[in-house]
Amino acid sequence: MWLDGAISNLLSLGAKLLPAVSQFSLSSSGESHQNQIETELKKLMKLLEWIKARLYDAEEREIRDRSVKLWLKELRGVAYDAEDVLDEYHYEVLRAQVEARRSIQVPDDMLNKIQQIRCKFDEITQDRIALQLSEEEAPRRYNSDLQIAPTSHCVVELDIIGREREKEKLIDLVLSKSHDGKTISVVTIVGTGGIGKTTLAQLVYNDQKIRQTFDKFGWVCVSEDFNVQRLIREVVESITGKPCDLTNLSVIQDYISKDIKGKNVFLVLDDVWNENRHLWESFWKSFMSVSLLKILVTTRNESVARIMQTLPTFKINYMSNKQSWRLFQRYAFGEVVPNRGSKLVEIGKLILKKCGNLPLVIKSIASLLRHEPEEESWREILDSELWELDVRNEIFEPLQISYARLPTYLKPCFLYCSMFPKDHLYDAEELVQLWISQGYVQNNGLKNKKKVGWEYIKQLWQRSFFQGEYREKEFKFTLHDIIHDLAQSISGHGCYSIGEDMVSSFSEEPYHLYIVGRSKELIETDRTPFRKFTTLRTLHFVEQYFFGFSTTGFNFSEAKSLRALKLEWGDYLEYASFVNLKHLRYMCLNSLPQRLPECICSLYNLQYLTLDSCRVGVMLENIQNLVSLEELTISYCYDLRVLPTSVCQLKALQKLFIRNCPVMELPRDIGNLTKLQHLTFVDTKVRSLPPSLNKIIKNIKALNVNLECSTIGWLDHLVDLGGTLNISIKGGCNLENVPCANIESMHKLHCLMLGWNLNFSVMDELEDGCVFIDYNGNGIDSGDEVISEIDSHDEVISKIDSDDEVISKIGSDDESLICCLKPHPNLKKLEIHDYRSRTFPCWIENPTLLLESIVLKYCQATFLPFGGLHKLKHLKLEFCYLLQIIQEDSLPLMLEEIKISKCHNLISVTGIQRLKSLVKLDINNCSKLCWLDHCWDSKTCTITVTRCPKLRKWRLQQHLSCKEVELWIWGYGGRTFPDWIGNPISCASLEKIELEQCTFITFLPFGGLQKLKQLIIFFCLNLQIIQEESLPLGLEEIEISYCDNLISMKGIQRLKSLVKLDIIDCENLCWLDHCGKTNIITVSGCPKLRELCSQHDICYKDSCDAIQIGSSYEWTESEPDSVA
Repeated sequence: MWLDGAISNLLSLGAKLLPAVSQFSLSSSGESHQNQIETELKKLMKLLEWIKARLYDAEEREIRDRSVKLWLKELRGVAYDAEDVLDEYHYEVLRAQVEARRSIQVPDDMLNKIQQIRCKFDEITQDRIALQLSEEEAPRRYNSDLQIAPTSHCVVELDIIGREREKEKLIDLVLSKSHDGKTISVVTIVGTGGIGKTTLAQLVYNDQKIRQTFDKFGWVCVSEDFNVQRLIREVVESITGKPCDLTNLSVIQDYISKDIKGKNVFLVLDDVWNENRHLWESFWKSFMSVSLLKILVTTRNESVARIMQTLPTFKINYMSNKQSWRLFQRYAFGEVVPNRGSKLVEIGKLILKKCGNLPLVIKSIASLLRHEPEEESWREILDSELWELDVRNEIFEPLQISYARLPTYLKPCFLYCSMFPKDHLYDAEELVQLWISQGYVQNNGLKNKKKVGWEYIKQLWQRSFFQGEYREKEFKFTLHDIIHDLAQSISGHGCYSIGEDMVSSFSEEPYHLYIVGRSKELIETDRTPFRKFTTLRTLHFVEQYFFGFSTTGFNFSEAKSLRALKLEWGDYLEYASFVNLKHLRYMCLNSLPQRLPECICSLYNLQYLTLDSCRVGVMLENIQNLVSLEELTISYCYDLRVLPTSVCQLKALQKLFIRNCPVMELPRDIGNLTKLQHLTFVDTKVRSLPPSLNKIIKNIKALNVNLECSTIGWLDHLVDLGGTLNISIKGGCNLENVPCANIESMHKLHCLMLGWNLNFSVMDELEDGCVFIDYNGNGIDSGDEVISEIDSHDEVISKIDSDDEVISKIGSDDESLICCLKPHPNLKKLEIHDYRSRTFPCWIENPTLLLESIVLKYCQATFLPFGGLHKLKHLKLEFCYLLQIIQEDSLPLMLEEIKISKCHNLISVTGIQRLKSLVKLDINNCSKLCWLDHCWDSKTCTITVTRCPKLRKWRLQQHLSCKEVELWIWGYGGRTFPDWIGNPISCASLEKIELEQCTFITFLPFGGLQKLKQLIIFFCLNLQIIQEESLPLGLEEIEISYCDNLISMKGIQRLKSLVKLDIIDCENLCWLDHCGKTNIITVSGCPKLRELCSQHDICYKDSCDAIQIGSSYEWTESEPDSVA
């Protein structure tokens, strides 16, 4: 299990305590008693070292061997008891330090407790002989029982569902030419176990385009042993089809040079785990004599992909809901699908939700169901957990391999996540704090625990255990349901999540508990876990709907082992019981109506304290006693006006965060916080910075402040500030009294964020109303109601122009002020919000600036002077309403990413074709944009252009080599599309077209677009007939909705690749071509199709408006976006 980390934590704690035993005398007994405790501690640590050496073998066997798992479970319980005893001694040491005593008041029975724990460890270690656990200090080996069978290139393509599009994209990527002239290039497929990486590689390997391009082919299943000599020998055997008896690496390489010299070779390396760059380089250097070598790699780890790849990573996604249902049907029902009313179909769709769109799981469970024709058997499977099923090994084995190959330190961190409910949105920052509170994160000496914890987060994300777009410092993610099931199946009953509808009787006492609920029964019954369970180490009580409910007698007197406590409810808590939480490291109190008790100040181990929306009129006076406190966060505590001076005595404090509290001032001795790194006070009444802050400014990595013009001078003496400075400027400016901020001297500053608080009605209207403009000029708010005050975007602009004199004065003040905020040239990132001047200051275009990233939001500048910033890589513009033209000289040549959003007056963007390094261009909601230069012909450039209805003069043929091109036309007002839309040359790379609210269009010119796979049409009210020549033969999906005047669709029978046709609420549609038997049609809200169905003997159901053709069908009322 996760005991290696727990034992390491015990050893670390014991090592810290031994000097303390010698340093402090025991007030309750004599010197002999003190010597006995020291002796027992040393014996315990020696025993722990012995156990730790044998944990590797035990943890490798626990998944398969129940007796080993039980042994580890017993060992975990004793380890936790030992940690509690040692931590209690540590608590008394901290207490003695706080009270300035030379003696420690330890319980009289502590020696006896240590002796009992050592005896328990002795008994458990004897079982090691019976279990035949070996001592292992060498590099970890992996359980042979968990090895997946070797793969090969053979595949039956007819059995594959839902990977057609991925296959084509991957083939295009493999066949793309390298810009750097290299003869060897690598494409990596990354995804979790069982998602279909190998299947996709097989499809590519056997495709005719690949077969016609290459001369030689090889397939090698690599697994975790990246032995270069073995791999090269297997490559030779795979390519030649003959055994290779050569053992000398040089001889093998000579053999390769002769056999494949001048050839084009395609090689698949399946299931790669190696992260050693040197081994990889040794491998590919053996193939330098080839004319062309393309290597396709499958891996579960993104860090492996980064080491090996030369072309972009191909990340394979989970199957869609409809693909999952088709796959389920095939394996559960075969060729004969029960009729719609069948209970098996109804239950099957519910079972499908448990499969999480993972192909391996769907096939395993559906195959099991195929041999269970009775409804009762299906319901038993529906009501069971995945790990209780007979096919659990098939389902979890690939994922268990991923788990088994995790570094030991990541295992407890991953399993801890099973405490939270499914679909929980994890906050990485909070999760790291919780891991630290449990002792899972170890300080490596070079980095603090928070940094190490964030590295753990990133490693689990790279290994596909966490889902989400990774962002440093503000990462939020989810666990796929199957990954959550895996964590629960391994963690056993140590982690629980319960809600108001599932009060649980626990099979054993939990260690980590997450509760969501509001029922009185949940709180007050004897089943309430934290009333009787003494093993709890984490308790989250999330009361989302708690209004005025109260309970009495609620306390924590029995939960003495708690390390983490989060409460989001409560009228009547027995706060005095907090005094029992001696081991607590993490406390978060939210919306508690009572004042905080002083007993919190006796929690000497507390590291993280968060108070959110609590009644904190007077802060804890003795808060200085929290000698371990590293982070203090106070937000939305509207009664708090004064921070006690005792805050300045928190010697371990690294982060002080105050938001939306009427605090009047910071304590004058804040400079005594020598470990402080992050200081935030925003939306407070603080009016000055204490001079003592300058003593610690070198340590500050982030300073977030609200300032008025007259107080900018506070920053003058902070010349050693590093990290991030976020300044929000409040109120109007009297420029005559603006002091110098001296930001130019802050040579260590990495990021500068400047924002102005808006007091300008028009801009408030634009922001708060979420106004966006459609093609016909209507202002629409988030509720889709027309705003009567603003009839068009032009009126918005004219409204701004009418107050031009006022804006000019405000803008001039802003520009003069920003000139006072000139940064040092070393600055890497600049963000400016709500800047009201039409021009930027001269310093922002200085070529000596080393800026790499610029973000502008709600700025009224009309020109971007960034062309000379040679280091700039990232540019983001949002809500820049007055920007009309982005000129060629505005964009520096090294830009890699451009994002332009909601710049509604932007007309033209030029100069993009000069940007040879551009990898991402994203433009959306620019309602007047009508000119966009073509992009550099880059294989790696992703282009997204959405909601730009006037964009016509843009040649898509310049983007043939982009990874993916999609066209979304929204609000177009013409009767016909411009010539370039539908042109087989200019739009040759289009794969998806979406038309929305193109009200006057009568004809679709898409018949010549050979790569078009998906066509979506919404609210095209004048479209009457879809002609045969409008639809290209390669279409796979068509979706048509709310086209009220659509009468006829022709040519569908020609679309041999069509797998999905959805027609919704087209009330006049009366003719639809008959489709082949392999096609799936979903029709609803089309009453005139009833006659067609009758004439062609097609079943038409009033209850679901479904058309059934052949044996493949779907229903609108159950076709799930709900299946997940």
